[in-house]
Amino acid sequence: MKQIILDFAGAKSLLMLHEYLKTAFQFPQYYGHNMDALWDCLYCSFEFPTIIVLKNLDKIPKSMNEAVKRMLSVFDRLQDMDSKITVCVEGKERRIV
Repeated sequence: MKQIILDFAGAKSLLMLHEYLKTAFQFPQYYGHNMDALWDCLYCSFEFPTIIVLKNLDKIPKSMNEAVKRMLSVFDRLQDMDSKITVCVEGKERRIV
């Protein structure tokens, strides 16, 4: 099983957040830096069972709360639609809801 750990401690702006996601998931150059593009690039991208661990969400500035909610919604939808994906928030023992 593959594990991808996303540490958001350095995400101080929406652009930084998307650049981090682009690098972590090795998205193409044309990645659109928005939550729709995140979904488009993630959906059906995983061949093997994968756990995605989200760390330090609390380090993201409060001004980005709406973006974080949308991002979590994308990850939640991903794990609902792809049985090979499990998304966990560090410190919680269950999948995101």
